[in-house]
Amino acid sequence: MNTSALESLASASRERLIEMSVAAIERKMADPLLSDVDRARLTQAVDKHAEAGGNRVLGAAKVVAYSWFNRLTALRYMDAMGISGDYGVVTPAEGSGTGVPECVQRARGGDFDRHIGEDARARVAQLLFDNRDLDAYVLLLREYFTSWHRVMPGVFPEADDWTNQFPPADLLSAGESVRADIVAAIGPNESGRMDVEVIGWLYQFYIAARKQEINESKAKINKDTLAPVTQLFTPHWVVRYLVENTLGMQWLRAHPDSALREQFEYLVAPSEGQEGQGLAIADPEDFRVIDPACGSGHMLTYAFDVLWDMYVEAGYPSRRIARLILEKNLHGADVDGRAAQLASFALTMKAVEHDARFLERIERERQRGVETSWRGPRIVHVQSVKLDELSPAEIADASGDGVSLGMSQLIEQLRYTDTYGSLIRVPEGSSTLFREIARRIDAGERQQVLGGADSEEWLRAADMCEILEDGRYTTLIANPPYLSMKKADDSLKKYAKSQYSRSYQDLATMFMERSLSLVARGGVCGILSLNSWMMTVTFKKFRSLILSAAQILYIAHLGRGIAGIALDFATTVYVVGSNTSDYLIRFMRASETAQSPSDKIRTERLRRAVQAVEMGDDCYVLSRSRIREMPDCAFLGDLSDRLLEAFRHPLGEVATAKQGLATADNERFLRQWFEVSANRSYMRARDREDAKASGARWFPHNKGGEFRKWWGNQDYVINWQDDGRELWDFRPRSVIRNPDCYFRPCVSWARVSSGDPSFRLFDSSSIFNDKGSAIFLDSEKQTFRIIGYLNSSTTLQLESTIAPTVMFEVGQMKNLPWIEPEFFDATGVEHLIDIFRADWDARETSWDFARPPYLRGGHSLLQDAFDDWYRRSCETAKEAQRLETENNRYWAGVYGLADEVEVDVPLSRVSLTYNPRFAFAPTKGAPERGEEEYRWLHYQRSARELISWVIGVTMGRYSVDIPGLVLADQASTLDDFRARVADSRLQPDDDGIIPVTGGAFDDDASRRVKAVLRVVFGASDLGDNIEFLTRCLAVKNGSNTAEFVPPVIPADPEQALEDYMAKSFAADHQKDYSGRPVYWSLESSKGTFRALIYLHRYTPDTVGQVLTKYAAPFVDRLKAESEAVGRERDAVMGDDRKADRARARIDKKRSEIDAQVAEVQGFIDSVLQPLAQRRIHLDLDDGVRINRLKLAYGWRSDLKDLPQPAIGAATTEVKKGIATDLKWACGEIKKNNVWWS
Repeated sequence: MNTSALESLASASRERLIEMSVAAIERKMADPLLSDVDRARLTQAVDKHAEAGGNRVLGAAKVVAYSWFNRLTALRYMDAMGISGDYGVVTPAEGSGTGVPECVQRARGGDFDRHIGEDARARVAQLLFDNRDLDAYVLLLREYFTSWHRVMPGVFPEADDWTNQFPPADLLSAGESVRADIVAAIGPNESGRMDVEVIGWLYQFYIAARKQEINESKAKINKDTLAPVTQLFTPHWVVRYLVENTLGMQWLRAHPDSALREQFEYLVAPSEGQEGQGLAIADPEDFRVIDPACGSGHMLTYAFDVLWDMYVEAGYPSRRIARLILEKNLHGADVDGRAAQLASFALTMKAVEHDARFLERIERERQRGVETSWRGPRIVHVQSVKLDELSPAEIADASGDGVSLGMSQLIEQLRYTDTYGSLIRVPEGSSTLFREIARRIDAGERQQVLGGADSEEWLRAADMCEILEDGRYTTLIANPPYLSMKKADDSLKKYAKSQYSRSYQDLATMFMERSLSLVARGGVCGILSLNSWMMTVTFKKFRSLILSAAQILYIAHLGRGIAGIALDFATTVYVVGSNTSDYLIRFMRASETAQSPSDKIRTERLRRAVQAVEMGDDCYVLSRSRIREMPDCAFLGDLSDRLLEAFRHPLGEVATAKQGLATADNERFLRQWFEVSANRSYMRARDREDAKASGARWFPHNKGGEFRKWWGNQDYVINWQDDGRELWDFRPRSVIRNPDCYFRPCVSWARVSSGDPSFRLFDSSSIFNDKGSAIFLDSEKQTFRIIGYLNSSTTLQLESTIAPTVMFEVGQMKNLPWIEPEFFDATGVEHLIDIFRADWDARETSWDFARPPYLRGGHSLLQDAFDDWYRRSCETAKEAQRLETENNRYWAGVYGLADEVEVDVPLSRVSLTYNPRFAFAPTKGAPERGEEEYRWLHYQRSARELISWVIGVTMGRYSVDIPGLVLADQASTLDDFRARVADSRLQPDDDGIIPVTGGAFDDDASRRVKAVLRVVFGASDLGDNIEFLTRCLAVKNGSNTAEFVPPVIPADPEQALEDYMAKSFAADHQKDYSGRPVYWSLESSKGTFRALIYLHRYTPDTVGQVLTKYAAPFVDRLKAESEAVGRERDAVMGDDRKADRARARIDKKRSEIDAQVAEVQGFIDSVLQPLAQRRIHLDLDDGVRINRLKLAYGWRSDLKDLPQPAIGAATTEVKKGIATDLKWACGEIKKNNVWWS
């Protein structure tokens, strides 16, 4: 199955269908001929589906779009199976050579499908005669919908359904057509069969864009956004595992010699004592299977296959089986009506796949007028219903035996079922009671309350309750929705806490708790979920519940990346019902924790584990009593007695772990250190008193960060002026935790990490964040000991057992087991900290950066300098690798895990910035790089960093004569530089403006680069150094299909340098400075004119200087060049072909120059001149995002923004960065959150 093609189809179709639907609805609503009845009906639909803000009809248009996408997809599937009708409904006739659906082509010749009534045939013929082909096709489709509605009401609407009024306008288009694209993308597989799995993939891909919109909005999840944000398509191998170990296991318990055993590849070989657990079901009609969050029905379609084989084995006639399965065995529910439609369709197609005449028999019954109970598959769309309150007397009378307990609560919950979904508690007998109320209303025995529910609403409630009644099922299989209640709105959160107090923190775990009441005693549940419920303290009460109220049989750890989610998953199979005796749980592993292997690797490993008789690394058993011995009943794995004892003495007993402050508005209070003025920052505060006395505004802030051990990730500063006065005033939004620990040495880690955790030492100068939690220790000796332990592979393995998600919280840190070593030599750890600190400070984005590391050694040739730096980088990385391996080996010995944890450290995991194997590690699945490629990638980065430093020297940020920052305060001047550097070998640029115009000016960027290289490396080797520098800049990575090829010396190194400065420097600088660049490029639309300015030397006069000193003279130069070219043309003599070609060449050249003149002059007139006149004032405290927008668009409250940004107009990455910043700032303005000056 080509899932990439399906993804492209779904994404493109959604956009086009919504666009067409919006236009169609707006046209219809504006139609003066629309009847009052139809207008009222349409208005009701639009209002019902309206979304907050934006286009009024957009919500309704989305309903129309997905409804038509579902129908066209279903009809294509049915066409391919040969069951849609006599002719292809959406598919052209084979070999027709046209894109016209076969049913239309046949209708043109007067040949109609049996599904088309006589009246419709006549109307279609007339429409075709009048060349109204689209109207004719839509009428045919409505006839098909009506015909198939009787058999598949969940997918095909009734004739008068309001969405039928808005068919896609491109149904018969010769060019782009959603219908044609669906036909092209969906077809038989290699074996010639249709795969119903395609329906699920299309659904997931269709809603992917909406899911992304919701996630990016950061809004709390409510009833309208719950379905798209939680839908995931379950991989087929996971479906097989769950179905075979629930449904299959129950059958095999009653039929131990069944031939089906050989078909079940993922059937677990039970451990001792597990063989006789749960129901043994001998008659397939006795199965009652539920997927309470069925999505598009993937679990149920495979369950259909398994049940079919059971019926066949039991001797049932094949003509009865499909209907029995659909009416007796399989049940599903979902809050998403779209998913419920597709699940119903998928099951119906499964029936046809096994029994080709299934639908024909149902249709024949209907045509003969035979009374039929066929209502389609038992899939219910769980939606809200408002019912009347029932008195206890009426309940007793209507039910006969009385089911009043919980009935009032149920009726109340049904009002919000679109939010609660299958989590509502439904007492047994509820559906029977509701059907009786509906009957009494229809029979006139009960008067309908004014404005109350009619009989249809009572029946709708009865249908839902019938599926969701407690104790109804023998088997439950599910991949429930994943949603942390932190992301849920108050309605769902409140319900979760009141009804599921032991599992409310996560939606999927609530479904596990719900399964305990939905399934009858002895029934079996198989659920795919995140594995966090097994380990985290949050779910302590739920673990206690499930260990008591069920017997867990099997748990399989699947690793990360299931359905593309970067969290760890596990499957759990358990028998419902309490068990007083001890029992064994079999644990299996298809992946290591926090790893994302391919499905091929996972499935092979899982098959071995399920078949294993002897226990080993991927398969072990634990008793319930053993788990209860573990801290908080956490499922910590097969621990030794020594390690279990260590868990009883957690790290929290010897180390104080704390969570830091949360600003609630990082853009307001945090900056990258280089954004702000150095004289407003204090990077060496000893304590809070020292910080306050300094009068500074900005102080180092520990915010977690990417994977990096020992030292680093020190790049943020926080506004803590006046002991954090503004943050204290920002409460209760801000949360200031543990302020007594600010400006104290600590060991810190990132609370959120998609990979392995890493721990770093911080000195006494910083404030820590809630994302950068910290441990505080009493002595330096203990600090080295603890950071050594935390950065060991032993801790990594232990951490994965207690913190299975991307979060590593303070509480989990405290619970790490601690064994006090008898002897610990801190030398290795101290050396590692020194190595990583020097590595961090080697980049100019460190506030302790002094000068580029490759300038050591006094080399005159740049290649020698880079060679020496590469050699030192590799040697340092190998030394760090050796020390980390020794550290791992030491702690593995302390914890008795020497034979269980990996102590050797791959060079690619030594997290030094300048370790080429780490910095340039191939992406997953890519081939390993060779030594030469690593070397040249290292050279390339050094070359880019050298140019960045050179620009800094030219601007006065750095000096060739002294280490570290020079000009880094707001509006720094040359006088400030001279005060710091008395006798400089190289003076900064006088105006802090560097033109990038290909050498048109003496201080052009490429000339400035050469000037600095001349001073640093000497004049004699300048040519060789420029050649090597530009060769490094030309490095291109190898790929999966092509080997790495070292770069050659450019044909024109001078031009190559100019090209880099013009086209790449600004983008590289923005990337290296984390989207907060300090050098900004004022650019005309196509980049003919560029000028770099330095934020910290900017004044309101800077743009005027760019205009008068560079942009205007540059235009004059271009005009002069154009006139010179014109004179060159005039000098061409003759009228032969050679002269004509010469004149044409010159004309082209002059036309290009004139276009450049128009471009730059236009930039001056529309952007630069008005911007210079506005004299924009910047405040470095506002940060780069705001300041760059102020200057780019000439922000002033009394004037309109400039028509195009002055910065980055011709550099794609910079342009995108500014557009992102503008979108963010507009959002802040809209929220009335304008904090900048």
